[in-house]
Amino acid sequence: MHTDNRTIHSHFHFSFKGILLLLLFFLPACQHTPPGGYVPPARIHYLDGIEKDINTYVPDPRFPDDPFVLETVREALKGARERNGGIGACLVREATGEVLERGRNSQYEPYFRSDLHAEMDLLDRWEERMRLTRSRDPREATYLDPRAAEGIALYTSVEPCPMCLTRIINSGIKKVYYAAPDINGGMARRFDSLPPFWKGMAEGMVLEPARCSPALADIAARLFQPMHIPGAKRK
Repeated sequence: MHTDNRTIHSHFHFSFKGILLLLLFFLPACQHTPPGGYVPPARIHYLDGIEKDINTYVPDPRFPDDPFVLETVREALKGARERNGGIGACLVREATGEVLERGRNSQYEPYFRSDLHAEMDLLDRWEERMRLTRSRDPREATYLDPRAAEGIALYTSVEPCPMCLTRIINSGIKKVYYAAPDINGGMARRFDSLPPFWKGMAEGMVLEPARCSPALADIAARLFQPMHIPGAKRK
């Protein structure tokens, strides 16, 4: 029986495509780098040690800010595990000790955001929540001045940098306490170097070390410097 060459070619082409589709169906999907990318073993080991110290730490009644600084280092640890900076922050209602909001450095992951230092992330979350719960119309009962922050204190695991300090000033928060100093970039020791406008807005502001235990201050400092350990360079 005579078979047309075009028919043979057509059947072969169809069979080849069918086999290819079956192979594609059963082959595993491409393996991409997991979210957050590569984390060096040295960094994981370093952070595991800090997490153990955090989980076993019991707030010391001699240091009234311990509970709040503990919140900041927990957030800092989350940030560090996400390949971001190891800095955390929280807002506290002073009258009750209630933690109103938390934030952490999110500058590098899931993608680069130069503005998302811990204090900036915290204030973004807080101000967004306030936007949804208070009126912008002064005639309504739920209206509040957006900078009304009496009785609220901001705790951060590391001394605020210039960018974060001016954001805090602009937010209306007047009390800021930090666990670990930032000798190279912190603004507490450089407060008098602020331009006159910002110094005026910050009049009456408290910016000083938290009344926390040396052990918690040490944890905050260690989380701030995870990039400095061997093998922990970002990749």
